[in-house]
Amino acid sequence: MNSLERILAALQNQPTDRPAFFLNASLYGARLTGASLDDHYTQAAVYAEGQMAIRETFGPDLLISPFFVPAIGEAFGSPWRARPEQAPNVVKFVARTAEDMLKLPLPDVDSHPRLMYLRETIRILAKHYAGQVPVFGVLVSAMDIPPLVIGLEAWLDALLFQPAVAQALLDRLTPFFVALAKAMLSDGATGLALTANLANGFIVTDTVAETLTLPALRQSLTDLPGPVIFHHGGCPLVDQLARFKGLPHVVAYVLDVDEDLGAARRALGPGPIVMGNLNGPGLLHLRPDEVQAKCELAFAQRGEDRQFILATCSADIQIDTPPDSIAAITEAVCRAGGVEA
Repeated sequence: MNSLERILAALQNQPTDRPAFFLNASLYGARLTGASLDDHYTQAAVYAEGQMAIRETFGPDLLISPFFVPAIGEAFGSPWRARPEQAPNVVKFVARTAEDMLKLPLPDVDSHPRLMYLRETIRILAKHYAGQVPVFGVLVSAMDIPPLVIGLEAWLDALLFQPAVAQALLDRLTPFFVALAKAMLSDGATGLALTANLANGFIVTDTVAETLTLPALRQSLTDLPGPVIFHHGGCPLVDQLARFKGLPHVVAYVLDVDEDLGAARRALGPGPIVMGNLNGPGLLHLRPDEVQAKCELAFAQRGEDRQFILATCSADIQIDTPPDSIAAITEAVCRAGGVEA
């Protein structure tokens, strides 16, 4: 059974040879290839080589385009920087307010160099793993773009106190998000993985979510011609699943660190895949036997649920994580399925 068959079986609630698993290892590929982070995050072929190394070394069942959120910020004009051993971050916001952002031109999804870098990684990986391994394009939804351009504080100010301006900006950003998402799917992405933090009650009020951000999210997802993995984005998700269940085209939900997998299934009901709930950055501080114990706890929580993918969540697996601690995840899923690692 190959990885694509394994994921499709999970979607269809069918048995598999072993549990599927995913590693948020966008950054870690640079360690395996020895590439500089500047090259890793600017040259599509270099990044793709890193994902191929992840696949060859650890065998995860899904691969991803760069987990490089600042690339969207750069497309609007906000510069980023990659530190020697850390994923890139926006270092300066190009605009100060939502009103200022409304005046910025929208990036062209077919020509902007940074967006083309993201798309080209998908093309390379999708061609290489066609029919074998799903490749997902990583994005932030429309309501999560402004924090990359004006900062979170300025965007919250608009959502809370200038709802008309916030709505105008969402109306402008939603078609951009949809265009980029459709482009990634046309490039060969199996589906998309995205966040919607500014629709989560952990960050915004119910009024903001119900009147502004959730309607924009539903509209953008309705217009997508492919499956979506909904990522918690650093916010607790289980208590929010009643809000997010049933979103158009969403086939899986990635939980936050240590959230209860069984509780998520009870909240969602049958159908969508539950993904989680290993602390990717936390692998740095765990021995292989401790990692395997975390995996076994996750398997115990999911019980007999076939619609489950063991996954690291939170941020990227850190670049200085010992390989043996990551390989312990591979060994755990293979042992759970009674197959060789």
